[in-house]
Amino acid sequence: MNPYKKLMSNTAIFAIGTFSSKLLVFFMTRYYTAVLTADDFGLSNTITMASNILLPIASVTITDAVIRFGLDKSNNKHEVFSTGLFAILIGFVITLPFAPLVNMVGYLGDYTALMYAYVFAANLQSLCGQCVRTRGHVKLYAFDGIFRTISTIILNIIFLSAFHLGITGYVLSVICANLLSILFLTAIDGLYRFIHIRALNRSTIVNMLRYSIPLIPSKICVYIYSSADSFFILYMVGKRANGLYNTAHKIPTLLILVSGIFIEAMQISAFSSDNRKEQEKFFTRVGNVYQALIFMFASGIIMTSKLSMSIIAAPSYYEGWRFIPLLIFASAFACLSNFQNIIYGVVKKSVSSLTTTLFGAGMNILLNFIFVPKWGANGAAFATLISYIAMFLVRAVHTRRYLAVHWNIPRFSGTFLLLCLQSALMLHEGAFWIPVQILLFLLITLIGAKDILAGLSKVLKRG
Repeated sequence: MNPYKKLMSNTAIFAIGTFSSKLLVFFMTRYYTAVLTADDFGLSNTITMASNILLPIASVTITDAVIRFGLDKSNNKHEVFSTGLFAILIGFVITLPFAPLVNMVGYLGDYTALMYAYVFAANLQSLCGQCVRTRGHVKLYAFDGIFRTISTIILNIIFLSAFHLGITGYVLSVICANLLSILFLTAIDGLYRFIHIRALNRSTIVNMLRYSIPLIPSKICVYIYSSADSFFILYMVGKRANGLYNTAHKIPTLLILVSGIFIEAMQISAFSSDNRKEQEKFFTRVGNVYQALIFMFASGIIMTSKLSMSIIAAPSYYEGWRFIPLLIFASAFACLSNFQNIIYGVVKKSVSSLTTTLFGAGMNILLNFIFVPKWGANGAAFATLISYIAMFLVRAVHTRRYLAVHWNIPRFSGTFLLLCLQSALMLHEGAFWIPVQILLFLLITLIGAKDILAGLSKVLKRG
């Protein structure tokens, strides 16, 4: 199987599991906004975001090392998996004394125990999922995504509608679904056979930690990107604005979701080759198709932002559509930045991933301080957009010393300017905005069509 066909095959498998499952959650937003007030929905999202910031600290991001070292055929999977479990257990114990500090954080204080339970279950589930991926069982990994999502939805309905647990029920359903997933993957794939204290090897532990520890602040910064906006809006604008913003953010999350499916498949392909010239050619061809698709998806979501908001949320949330154009634009550059980040994983330069992420996160926080007081929630969206563009540009230049991705600059620039125009016109709501939006979407699609068709021809080619 040629590398392009293999990439598409893995992407399709991950898409079946991830996209179908996440799509269910996406449409559940309508249910959440019906049973939770804007205040409670915003706070529940903030709790999960804050918990996500604790995830890499409690796990020392060892799951990233598990996928990177587990896919390397020269490594012993028993040693890799055992090291992963050992690191997660020790890391969680180390974070327990810091619970009083979490308890002191404003609105989050009443949910500290719930947050810690969320962190522990999520890290163990991630470890099991990565173990399954490294064994090449991508179909099982994909099916687990569906299983975990259906479990979450059923538990949500039970906890929110039957037991009326509110915010606690919303978070608890995710915790329980992760625990069910752990049991499911362990039983089906026999993961317990790969974990034993005698498999712990000092050299493997040192190498994996050397790779994973620099990723801790990097991962935290990634979550800061996704949660800093929410915190700034919550404390500077108010709970209602935060609820509307978080609801609107569900729609751009679709783009991140599609991108994430591809990134998972791309990692398997990228980590399997050592030929630099072939890697550069592969990254360039795939990267230009990826960029064309990302901008096309972004354009389509901007065009339908009003309709999308009316579908996924209750009428009282409709005004939140105004946050979508800038958020989806920011998400597009987040996807491109994540693509460049794969290169750091290929060459095992996790420190470079860290420094570029720190740069972007620092800029995001600074711009939030400046823009949120002036422009409210859309100021937060604009801050995220600028910081993601900056991080992408830094990574695009810096990664060339390892693997040079040759972007189609004229097409990239043209579609970028068209997206800027489309976003501005959507927010302005001028005359004839509907035909104008359709025209801009068609132009962006047409510009990227050549690379997309070239990519399809590579996939359909035999060999």
